[in-house]
Amino acid sequence: MSEYQETRRFKCMSHTGNPCIVIEQSRVANEAISSPRTDYMTEDGEVANRLDKKHFLILMNGEVVRIQRALRKRH
Repeated sequence: MSEYQETRRFKCMSHTGNPCIVIEQSRVANEAISSPRTDYMTEDGEVANRLDKKHFLILMNGEVVRIQRALRKRH
């Protein structure tokens, strides 16, 4: 099983004004995985894909959200 470590959170807003938080997490490399990988998901558990420096695509509903700011990592 892969180990994930949260690296950042992003406060985002959809074009309709709905706020959401996107979590960036890195899969930790081990003997089975040669290199780390970064994945994104919302706080609600929806899978997200980073489109560019300012936007994410929420895959289940096809909604594009714009990054308002990066949040500090929660401990």
